[in-house]
Amino acid sequence: MSKTNGYILDEFDSPIDGKPCVAILTLKSDNRKTGDVCQVWILRRDVKPTDAINAGEDVSICGNCPHRKGNSYSGKRTCYVRMTGPNQVWKSYKAGNYADDFKWSDRHVLKGRHIRWGSYGDPAIINPQIFHQINQLAAEHTGFTHQWRQKFAQVYRGDFMASVDSFADYLDASAHGWKCYYVAPKGQQGHGKQCPATVENSAAQCITCRLCNGMKQDVWVQAHGVAAGHVGAIVKEPQGKQSHEPLTAN
Repeated sequence: MSKTNGYILDEFDSPIDGKPCVAILTLKSDNRKTGDVCQVWILRRDVKPTDAINAGEDVSICGNCPHRKGNSYSGKRTCYVRMTGPNQVWKSYKAGNYADDFKWSDRHVLKGRHIRWGSYGDPAIINPQIFHQINQLAAEHTGFTHQWRQKFAQVYRGDFMASVDSFADYLDASAHGWKCYYVAPKGQQGHGKQCPATVENSAAQCITCRLCNGMKQDVWVQAHGVAAGHVGAIVKEPQGKQSHEPLTAN
């Protein structure tokens, strides 16, 4: 069997705006915080990730996330993701470097592994059948969604954490049955248990912690990454945020 660095899990149209997207599973990570986990990236098929951000086309994969460029309190992109990774995955995808499907015979590559759903992009836009088929082969997973208000995301309660950015968000998501991952501005605290990987002098990693699987408990973290200083105490209310109705029709 030929070796591969990753698999195309699905090519699909975004439930947010109908634009072409792809979900890609890669098998290695050198991220200090997460450890060596498998990663699922959600990208536009037709637009390089950084170009999508600058053109506002990342709405297809990120929806109403308040950390998108133009959505945050400061107006700047406050997402913690460095774009080197997504750009490289997209480049490899366009070059045909990933296997075009995941077969039952490939299941050994996930045995005992931890999957991080949504290393970039919102995993709640993935077909839940794909998620369950792949996830059941792994030992554990983490996943976070800012789309927890949308109808298409409700199937992921108990699987993904609701990413929340204010106390109002926290109360709303909790009332609707979600476990929450609260991103607080620097110097402030959220609600629940502090992410162990962010505690000073802690050696914890996502691969060993396993709290953020959507059903254990609420977790909070201070804003981190290159844009953490731009995360304000109050984020703008994205369009449609006041209700649980989807921004666009399914």
